[in-house]
Order: sequence, then structure tokens, then C-alpha cells
Amino acid sequence: MVIIMRIFPGDRIDLLGNSSIGIFGLATETYALFPHNSKENVIAKAEEILDVPTIKTSLVNSQLLGIFAVGNSKTLLLPGLVSNDEFLRISKNLPEEVQVSIIESRISALGNTIVLTDRVALVSPDFTRSELKTLENHAQVEVIPSTLMGNNIVGSLLFVSKHGYLAHPSIPEEELDNLSEILGIEGNYTTVNRGTPYPRPGIIGNSSGVLVGSDTTGPEMMRIYQVLSSN
Repeated sequence: MVIIMRIFPGDRIDLLGNSSIGIFGLATETYALFPHNSKENVIAKAEEILDVPTIKTSLVNSQLLGIFAVGNSKTLLLPGLVSNDEFLRISKNLPEEVQVSIIESRISALGNTIVLTDRVALVSPDFTRSELKTLENHAQVEVIPSTLMGNNIVGSLLFVSKHGYLAHPSIPEEELDNLSEILGIEGNYTTVNRGTPYPRPGIIGNSSGVLVGSDTTGPEMMRIYQVLSSN
């Protein structure tokens, strides 16, 4: 019997001299966002591994794209603080099938407070009822107000891709089981960048491949690859 192993490329990188790469960039199945002054060799590596077009930009006049933005394969959500120039630059360079929307809310750190997949959105319960309806209309998925370990920064506690998710090691097992049911995929605990328990700030990836912060250890990379390349 011949066993065919799925090839899942990945690499360690820095962004702006920092191993917490997920606070600076993000990727979906159809596009990726990186800071406008990212090094060209990093962008080339990202496009090779993630296999999607990369948009270089700022957001809210900062490089913290992964904190302020969140998206899935058909949607990109930006906070109300985004400038007109940033909105136009991003909109012009996104694939035609991707809709970009501005979410007016006192919560601007959408990447920290929303987990958005093509199936569902887990969002901080701090969003108002009206804002939840707006999120549902623009994301076009079911929106579920959620906390994890009693914490409302659900976007920082999880990294979710098409084939699996990575979770903060302190999330109780019963919450992990509930997550698997809601997201429709299996997941597991991990750390990144030599023991950091918050997965998303250290990872940029999709179903094609994954980039991790440069401080990530070999065992951490093995766990990350194992979870995200499954199914």
C-alpha cells in the first residue's frame, strides 16, 4: 500500500524585526495583508508558501494589520478608524470576489475580538446587538458571541485555518470540544515563539501553508504543522 503524505510548506520569519508576526499580518484562502514596509524577500516567501496574492498596506496609520483586521475567503472586515487611502488601496488590490466592509464600533481591534471562518464567526460579547447584526450582514456567516476561559479576546486565543485550529493551552477541554463542534474542524493546544500561549499573534497561515514567528521551536512547529495540515 502506498501512503501519500500531504505536503504542507512552512517557515519561520520575522516581520519588522519582530517574531509576533500575527499582529502585523494575516492570511485567508484568497488573499494576505502585510505591512507596507515588509522586506521583499519576506513577501516573496509568503506568496510562495501561502499561494495567495499579498497586499502591502498600513491600517489605522499603523503596521498592526493583524490586530485591526479580520477576514475569510470572501470577506475582509476593517475598523471605522481606517483611512480613505487605506480603504481604497486594499479594495483595489483584493480579489474581485472579496467584499471589504467597514465596521463602525468602539471596538477597533477586530483581529483580537473576532474569529472569522467561511462557516461561522466567534465574536466578543462586548459588541452591541446592532453591531452583531452588522457583522452578520457583512460577514454573511452565523455570528456567535463567545468567550474562552472567560476572556473576550477570542481572536488572540485561537488560530483557525481551513483544516484545523490551534488553541491557548489553558482553554478547558470542554470548551475545546465545543469549539470543534461549532467550527466543524478539529483542533489542539499549542504554544508559539518559545512558549507564548497565544497562537494567532505568532502565526500567519491558510490551508496552503503556514508562517510562524522566528522564535518558534522545532516541537512547536511540529505541533502546528500536524494540526493545520490534517484532514
